[in-house]
Amino acid sequence: MPKSKTEVIEIKDLAKEIETVKDVHLAHIHDCIHRVEDELKSNKEHFNGRIDKLDNRIFWVLGLTVTTLAGVIANMVV
Repeated sequence: MPKSKTEVIEIKDLAKEIETVKDVHLAHIHDCIHRVEDELKSNKEHFNGRIDKLDNRIFWVLGLTVTTLAGVIANMVV
């Protein structure tokens, strides 16, 4: 059954809208996703550095505490 003229026009309009969505909107979303990924990577690096520093401080405090405790016990024994 042949399509009417209005159906053909509607199909062409829909095809144009689909192309617009693909070309403009999806490309914009793709760029935004990559920007967010880059920001997440930089935040991850920043927080990993801070956590490593905190980790080192905790081990220093733990080491000093154990050393002090060992000194106190050694003084009590002697």
